[in-house]
Amino acid sequence: MRTLAATVVFAASLWAGAAAAQTPPPEDPSLIAYLRDRAKKALDTTRYTAAITPDGAMTLVYLTGPNWCGSGGCRLLVLDRTGATYRSVGEISVARAPIRLLERQTHGRRDLGVYVAGGGITEGYEVAVPFDGRRYASNPTVPPAVRIQEAPGETLIRADEPGRALEPSPDKP
Repeated sequence: MRTLAATVVFAASLWAGAAAAQTPPPEDPSLIAYLRDRAKKALDTTRYTAAITPDGAMTLVYLTGPNWCGSGGCRLLVLDRTGATYRSVGEISVARAPIRLLERQTHGRRDLGVYVAGGGITEGYEVAVPFDGRRYASNPTVPPAVRIQEAPGETLIRADEPGRALEPSPDKP
């Protein structure tokens, strides 16, 4: 009964957070070029959802498709942008949307909230993924990621977003 109540509370908080979700950024040719380079031969099966943090400091990219997802979730890229260049500051291996930007901070950067389930986890939950001074933790199912409940923050990528197809460059077959 307690688990059911916690699930209902969590679902309600996600629904409320979805209303505050950021509008997806316009397509950015530099980001698309970065993603095409990362996806290489998986272009035809890759979809992505991107969100820029409200301060414009980071871009989060949730990759889906057979090359990016497993039973535990899909890949989340955490990128900094300088001019037209993107630099990775984290790659979370098994994340599920919604993806949230939490109010809590570690080493001067806001923690990321991701949902974890599957891959042996029978009852899903949200975790805070911290920054270690150089990168965000890569696996949200082990420390330093920590389970959280009702942590303040805002939803940047909703669970119901279908994502955009990542298509080959027009100048390449």
